[in-house]
Amino acid sequence: MRYRQLGTTDLRLSEVSLGTVALGIPYGVGAEAPGADGVPPPADRDAIALVHHAIDRGLNFFDTARAYGRSEKLLGKALRGQRHKILLATKVSCQDDDGKDFRGRDLADKMAASLHTSLRLLGTEYVDLLLLHSASTELLDSGAAIAQLKRFQADGKTRYIGASTYGTVAPRIAIAQGVDALQVAFNILDQRLAAEVLPAADAAGVGIIARSVFLKGALSSRAEYLPARLSALKRQSRAVEQAAAALSPPLTREAAALKFVLAHESIATALVGVRDIAELEASLAAARAPGFCEATLERFRQLRCDEDELLDPSTWGLP
Repeated sequence: MRYRQLGTTDLRLSEVSLGTVALGIPYGVGAEAPGADGVPPPADRDAIALVHHAIDRGLNFFDTARAYGRSEKLLGKALRGQRHKILLATKVSCQDDDGKDFRGRDLADKMAASLHTSLRLLGTEYVDLLLLHSASTELLDSGAAIAQLKRFQADGKTRYIGASTYGTVAPRIAIAQGVDALQVAFNILDQRLAAEVLPAADAAGVGIIARSVFLKGALSSRAEYLPARLSALKRQSRAVEQAAAALSPPLTREAAALKFVLAHESIATALVGVRDIAELEASLAAARAPGFCEATLERFRQLRCDEDELLDPSTWGLP
């Protein structure tokens, strides 16, 4: 396993890391997901076995959130006696059930309660990275949520702070607010941050964690199960599949998606939302293979999608 520095922090992250949303709640598309129910999470014992296998294979960074159902509790069980081996990130939600940002004293109280619950479920006194979950431009602009994160940091509840953001504006605000790290969507189809945000983060010493590497399954064989209303996205995914198959040696769509992200040196780690050991091993094999040459990278750059509604899974109407 190769490791990369997260910005100017002292954290060295495995270049492939484990995202755990699919371990805690129904998530994504697939044959196992009738209608819009989402693919069910694995059984607890299988999820714990996956975490243990990931640690054995050199993964040292695990990402979770209060919003990920049983994910934090499962990680807490899996990491008993192994906390010293890994780096742990979780997220605090700053929105109510209607998606409106908390404000004032309510914001501070809700963030504190969220963090307290996370630490209890994870069985740890601190996390290595605490992120604002789906931080809006308005929330970041106010500065109040970042200030609260810094108070948690001063209290020893987290070593570093950051934000999980969408779009191109929010990450730039977060960089200006002095976060240590950003978690952002980045993949072959969604390259919106490549031109400005990634260079700005580099210049500011802000570490980048890439999520949505497989675009919630759209950049995988599971794309065939996308609903008819997302037929344009399915066509884009098939173009990636064809380009990957035309390489020498040929690659799967998933392998090409992961290798594309890892080809960007400003990205410290790529989160993979795998559900079982076989899927994890496939990702690790792709990461070990020789990197893309510039011509291959450019071929995949040309496959980017410029339709924002296709790139934001929250608009798909799927879990």
